[in-house]
Amino acid sequence: MNETASDIENWMRIDISAEDQERIDRIKLNYWIGYDRALAIRAQMDELLRHPRTHRMPNISLIGESNNGKTMILKSFCKINNPPEDYNADEIRLPVLMVQTPPSADEGRLYYSILDRLSAAGSAREPEDSKLRRIRIILQHLQTKILVLDDFFNTASSTPARRRKFLNALRNLSIELEMPIIISGTPETLNILSVDPSIANRFKPLFLPKWTEARESEFARFIVTVEKVLQLKKPCQLLDKESLKKLMIFSEGLLGETVAILKLFAELAIRNGTETITGSMLTRDNLKALGYVMPSDRTRHIG
Repeated sequence: MNETASDIENWMRIDISAEDQERIDRIKLNYWIGYDRALAIRAQMDELLRHPRTHRMPNISLIGESNNGKTMILKSFCKINNPPEDYNADEIRLPVLMVQTPPSADEGRLYYSILDRLSAAGSAREPEDSKLRRIRIILQHLQTKILVLDDFFNTASSTPARRRKFLNALRNLSIELEMPIIISGTPETLNILSVDPSIANRFKPLFLPKWTEARESEFARFIVTVEKVLQLKKPCQLLDKESLKKLMIFSEGLLGETVAILKLFAELAIRNGTETITGSMLTRDNLKALGYVMPSDRTRHIG
């Protein structure tokens, strides 16, 4: 079915059956997509989880562009290793603790964020050594083995001196708890770590590169995996070279953007009854009609 942008805009506005609306709602949920690179990275994190406690624990920095799947990998890692929440359980365990990195490089705010995540935050004025002591006691009780800090690039807004102090606190935290730390961030995170080479050497970088034509076969397998959650009744036709290339271009090689594009077209396919996505549908005009804006266009300012 060859539709104009105007046709698409009309389809996206019409009422649909409750069953189709339910399918569309399911499409919009966030799903773990276990493609090759993500599974390999998660396996290395699993190895870190099994590492015996020592005074110098290995650490990982997960590096990738924004919206390229870092947080989904971390959440999946937490989900498969942490038991379901059950406050009536005889013993509460939390093998993996995941925390959002504070918006500035501040040791006290980091400790407060950890305690807040553990529902144990006290006064913001509590001395740092007291916060650290409570963190150690609580994490020992929860049998926590790994600390995960997402969006580590948040610390970039601070001065070099404050970042250096924060990194030193991070090193001391790992030593004090005898616990590996996983941080995730954009490629600029490597520059932050390089402020102190002794700390940078403690973090093994694992990279989530953008999709490129050199990884076409892996990208095709990824598309097949995504297709399974699109709720469509017919197979998609997107595995030819031209279709894969167009998806890479429009998503700018970013995993999250690729999924977002496919979800938009899946919704259209349900609304117009075609129940499939084909390469001919992948055009700039169609994406615009669906309300999609390419990542680079979102950051442009008209003077």
